[in-house]
Amino acid sequence: MPFMHGSMPLRRTFFYLQQGKVKFRDNVNVFAMGFHRNPNEQQSGARDFVYWHWAQLQYHNPKVQLVKHADKVITPFARAYLNDGREVLFDLDGMRREEIEQALAKTLGKTELVERREHLESIAKLNPADFGSKNERQCMCEVQGQHPCTGLLRAPKCMTGKQRWNHNLI
Repeated sequence: MPFMHGSMPLRRTFFYLQQGKVKFRDNVNVFAMGFHRNPNEQQSGARDFVYWHWAQLQYHNPKVQLVKHADKVITPFARAYLNDGREVLFDLDGMRREEIEQALAKTLGKTELVERREHLESIAKLNPADFGSKNERQCMCEVQGQHPCTGLLRAPKCMTGKQRWNHNLI
């Protein structure tokens, strides 16, 4: 099978997508990157970064528009457009892909503390459809339009399950 050769199967795995380190802050709207497909030795880091980390960026930042400018620039660059109209420009000439990843994570990425807080908030987020002592509602009867609890009001005999309408079945 031809698609199982080389590095493509590795980059298509869910585990590989989760390994990305760059998670942009909430104020990053657009991230654009210019590179050469056939670069010289000094410019190969940008192409390698796009090859290895672009899918991870897309996975971890679904609300950010990612743009690639291939073979349209003289020197490789990265540019981020923020919510308030500012732009952050990176010169990637002479940088390796690991250095590029570190620079993006340090300047545009969320800190470890922020990531940990967001993770804990997502775990603790209460679902309004949940019921019980630790949730907003104790019982289903507190929702408008639902049947009241049988402890407060007697249920009709047809809903209790103690009365059969056809006695000839058994």
